[in-house]
Amino acid sequence: MLIDMKIKRSEIYAHVKSYEGTTCMDGFLGFIDSPVRDLRVIRMPNQRIRLKYIDQHNNIQRVDVGADEDEVIEFP
Repeated sequence: MLIDMKIKRSEIYAHVKSYEGTTCMDGFLGFIDSPVRDLRVIRMPNQRIRLKYIDQHNNIQRVDVGADEDEVIEFP
């Protein structure tokens, strides 16, 4: 059984933004301990990002993150 990690929404946002404009995605999912499939990064209004993916139990998950959000969440 895999355990979800705890991370701030702003840290996920910063990680995704650090890959913006690059063609090399090596390491993009390296910080996630659980298997995810079909990850999509969707730009939202007000400088927010939505991560949409299929988790290890074949459930569709969505996580919305922003730059100034200090809430700690379990991810994935």
